[in-house]
Amino acid sequence: MPRKKQRRAWGSITSVSKDKQIIRWPENTPEGRKRRSRTLRCTRSEADLELARLRVMHADDRPVPTIGDAYRMWYLPWIDRRVQDGRTKPNTREAYAICWRNVIAPRWDSVPVDSVQPAKAQEWLLTLSVGNANHAVVILRKVLDFAVQYELAETNKFRLPYEMPVRKAAVRRTGTYDLAHAEAMLERLRGTIVEAPYILSCFGSARTGESLGVKPDEVELVESRGIKLAVVPIVRRMEKTGDLPLPDGDLKNPQSVRTTVIPEPYGVLYHGIARQRMADGSGWMADRGDGLPLDINSLTHAWESAAGADAIPFANLRNSWRTIAQYVWRIDYDTMEFLMGHIPPGISGKHYLRPTVENLIEAVAHAMVQSRAS
Repeated sequence: MPRKKQRRAWGSITSVSKDKQIIRWPENTPEGRKRRSRTLRCTRSEADLELARLRVMHADDRPVPTIGDAYRMWYLPWIDRRVQDGRTKPNTREAYAICWRNVIAPRWDSVPVDSVQPAKAQEWLLTLSVGNANHAVVILRKVLDFAVQYELAETNKFRLPYEMPVRKAAVRRTGTYDLAHAEAMLERLRGTIVEAPYILSCFGSARTGESLGVKPDEVELVESRGIKLAVVPIVRRMEKTGDLPLPDGDLKNPQSVRTTVIPEPYGVLYHGIARQRMADGSGWMADRGDGLPLDINSLTHAWESAAGADAIPFANLRNSWRTIAQYVWRIDYDTMEFLMGHIPPGISGKHYLRPTVENLIEAVAHAMVQSRAS
């Protein structure tokens, strides 16, 4: 039996069960004042939030919501939709939620959307770290956009050009390997847990996390123009910590899902490691020794220990690959972009170029033949 309606200043909620609510409210329409109702599959608190949103939109004496109200009524459903349709990554949503909870809400949750003072906003932004300030502005701009859209604020004060905190200059480790140095390092790494991810990054264009997410049975060895090449799908990645990769397809960008091609002798070696992994019953090319893949932090430690004083940041192996591929192997520009998971610039790159795996194999093999002949 439905519980008794709770008396409210505007509208009503009838709880049919814990997860079923009926909301009712008055609404002015071109045909006159009408009573509306809606049945929701949600909790009582979620029904409260929906009725509050409707009051802001339809009540004669509609109240000015706070920034916190606007965040909960409009921003959260909006970003949830973006996550569901793939336009925003779940990790991004979580990072923004943490920023709201720890940084934004303590200062702005109770401030009405039409009462933001630019001077106070500027003062507050300069107290934040660079990362928090950037996230906060992104979130607050969108929240106040909704307030302007629903005519609850005349302007979005967070769209003003505020001075932002500046990151202190940091010394970034640089450096790349030329081909001779890259091959010498490969010899040093033979038989170590770093060998497979090193080959895929330094001779196959993979990002650090991508180099750890390949399964042995995905690696294929092919031949074109007398050149043997390993064909490796890049579909998943490891994070800094964790025992398993992110879900397939969750890479840096949608175009990061790709197939890369490693020429001989490095591709033959990589394929040989894959066959050995399968013979050992391992499911990962970057097996850490217990049947699970290395995470980025573990790889970094193992890499620096194995490479010693000659170690460069592991991420720079991708830079090394690009330099070697362009100036030594002379792979054409568009092919390099696709192998790296980029979209070549221009209209053709964005809308027309759609190479097959066979196209990429042929392009790399052709470049290797030409570079050896020169």
